[in-house]
Amino acid sequence: MLLIKGFHNVGVELRPEWVTGDLHLWYFQLRVERPRGAKRRRLYRLIEKEKLRLAELCICQELILATCRYLSSYSVVSGKRMVELMNRPVVQLSFNFHEHHF
Repeated sequence: MLLIKGFHNVGVELRPEWVTGDLHLWYFQLRVERPRGAKRRRLYRLIEKEKLRLAELCICQELILATCRYLSSYSVVSGKRMVELMNRPVVQLSFNFHEHHF
């Protein structure tokens, strides 16, 4: 478990293993960049590409969005939601063949 600055500082000690340093850095740069700068638009494009790449790796879309929301603001509520989604079992991939519903 790696700790990247920002996760540990607000009490979130877990993070998804797919969070790269780039994604973390891009959100940091967004927070400090001017509201209407060209660099800001470029960062949004990079983030969208990364989110698409993660979705293609079959990572839960809800978890991707919760993590990005957390990285954009470091909100404790967003962090708790992210950890909750990380700990939730993936139910859409499980089958129960023992129950018979006819």
